[in-house]
Parts: sequence; C-alpha cells; structure tokens
Amino acid sequence: MKKLKVIQICGASSSLIIRDYEEDIFRGWYAQIGFQLKKHSPSLNVECWTPEREYAKEDIKIKNKVKFRIFPTDVSIRHGMEISLSMIRALKEEIEKSQSNKTRLILHFHEYHTWQTYLILLLIQKKENVKIFAQHHGGRNPLSNLLKYKRLFLFFPVIAIMQFFENLLFKKIDLFYVLSDEEKKYLKDKIKAKIIFQTMGIENYFFKEGNQKKAREVLGFKINKKYLLYIGRLKTTKGIKELLDSMNEIGDKNITLILIGEGSDFHKFKEYAKKQEISNVNFLGAIYGDKKLEYLDACDALILPSHTEGAPVVLMEAIAKNLPVIATNVGGIPKMIKNNREGIIIRPKSKEDIKKAVVNILKWMGKDIRKYAYKYKWENIIKDTLGDYYELL
Repeated sequence: MKKLKVIQICGASSSLIIRDYEEDIFRGWYAQIGFQLKKHSPSLNVECWTPEREYAKEDIKIKNKVKFRIFPTDVSIRHGMEISLSMIRALKEEIEKSQSNKTRLILHFHEYHTWQTYLILLLIQKKENVKIFAQHHGGRNPLSNLLKYKRLFLFFPVIAIMQFFENLLFKKIDLFYVLSDEEKKYLKDKIKAKIIFQTMGIENYFFKEGNQKKAREVLGFKINKKYLLYIGRLKTTKGIKELLDSMNEIGDKNITLILIGEGSDFHKFKEYAKKQEISNVNFLGAIYGDKKLEYLDACDALILPSHTEGAPVVLMEAIAKNLPVIATNVGGIPKMIKNNREGIIIRPKSKEDIKKAVVNILKWMGKDIRKYAYKYKWENIIKDTLGDYYELL
C-alpha cells in the first residue's frame, strides 16, 4: 500500500465554547495540524472532520487546500459530551474504502476523553492498514473528573462504566500525544501504546523581533508604564478572579492588566472589576492575527494563572516574542516553563504568588528567552508527527 490518507478528527462543536464558531472551525488544533501537514507535505491527502451542533446536515468546505467535513450532532450536552452518528457512519465507510483502494489510513483524534471517541472506537473495526493516533487537549478520564467534581458521585455507576470502556477501548489506539506527566502515567499504567509529550506549534512570524515603543504608539499605550497581558478564555478556572483581586491589591497605577479573550464569564468578570473599582484592568474581548502580535510586542510580561491547563499555545507565542511569563504549575506547563528561566512558576489560586511574581517579573530586563521556543515551531512539530505516522505504518 503506497497511498496515505490522514483524517484529523475534532472532539467537539466550536459553537459550544465560542460565538464565532464558523471561523473557529478553522482555528482548532485539529485544523492547524491539517494545514501544516498539507503545507509541509503537499502531496499528502489530508481531511479535517468535526461535529457541529449548529449544522442540520453535513457540509463540506475547502480551506488552504484541506477538505473539511462538518457533521451535525445527534447529542450535544457540553464539551466532550457530543455524538455525531453521521460522522461515525462516514468513518466506517472511509475504512471500508481504504481497504478496497489499498490506502493506508491515519485516524488522528483530537481529545480522546470524549463520548464521540468512545463510540467511534467501539463501533469501528480496526484494520491492518488503519492506525489510530490520539491527541490530548487537557481532558480528564472519568474517574479523575469524579475526584475533581464531587457532585458527580451521584452518577458513580455511569462513570464507573465509562471508565471501564475507556480502559478497554483505548487498547485500539496506536499512539498517544499527551500534555502532562500525569496523563502519561495514567495511560502507561493501562496500555502498551507509544506515549509522547507533544504540544501545538507556532508560526515563524512569532519569532520576528518586535518594537515595543512602536507597538505602544500604535495601541495608545504609555511609554513609561508597565503592561501585563492575559490571553485566553475568561472563565473561573483560568484564575481570572484571583488575577483581578491581585491587581486590585497591588494598586499600582503604573501597572495595567490587559485581558484579551472571551468566554462564559466575560461579562461577569467585567462587572466584578467595575464593582470592585479595579481601575488598572482593560477587557478587550477576542483579538487575533497581527493585532494580537502588537499586544505581545507592547507588553512587558504575560500571565496565565489557570487552575487547570494542557500545554497553552499562548505561552509558546509569548516566549517566541521574548516576553517572560507567569504561569501556574498545572498540566504541561512545568514541562514548558522552567522557573526563573522563561518566567516564574506560581501555585494555582494563590493571590500572594501572583502579586510577588508580578512585582519580580516586571524587573526582568534583556533576558534572551526566545531561544527556548524554537522547538515549538510548526515545522518541527510536523516533522515529528509525520515521522510517527510513517514509523507505525
């Protein structure tokens, strides 16, 4: 078999977590890997599949020479709890087709602790020409969710069954890409598949030398002030309340916090800051592309005080822009950020840690931290991914 086809499979609808879901379909991790595979290996047959609860029937779109198949959902409760039966049927047809036309097939799942992944693994027949890759996006196994959210003990029998099926079905997976040592240990105790730590990648333009003075002039920032930047979804588990409270307690009018992003708690936190009269914070909403680069150039440090994380892309982007970071010791962050090298590691939910780190990191001058970001270039990530594909085939 000489031909190879790769299908990147998204685990959930974009509309569950973001308003401009039509655009987010092309921003997701699964889509970025699809684009990069096509860019670095143009002859490769690449498709991206995703469920989308806002669609009534399947739709096909072409973006950057990659075919996207968007399937309606039959069940859509929340992120990770979605099922698209039409996607599963199409996948079974794709496997049968690959057998008849002698094509090697890679199924690359994005987030595997999901109902959709469980059902696909349950219903498809594993063939010799088909290899399954599973990419961790920071999700947790059923029992870990139970320990984190005590209210789920009401559903213990259901969760126990889900855990049983996960242990059984994951044996069909040939390779796991994980985002933390905890996830690696969890899988290693249960399966014999290959397990590799792998993040998303970043484009080369993030490594371009920035001009802080020029960026501040464009954005209307004061030249002699200090600016702290947060980029991400605005919700409780991102540590936004602790961050706002810390800025309030620091009370330095020469330090301003810029918050870029939307999320389920955007208006709640904006109102909270107003009620608490926290004047040194600005909520800017979602910003992408060149404008986001200007904010990275203009600011002095990036902060991500999350309670839980995978391997945040924004940390790679900040380091590539030579911007020091403050981040919590959760998920894959300790594998990405070494304390006092690329930035400062803090405990989650600690206002004291945030305040101390902000004061310290704003004193950093002239450190070369960009050199630690080169391994995150897309070309390196894709080179490794293609190597893994062909090694297993």
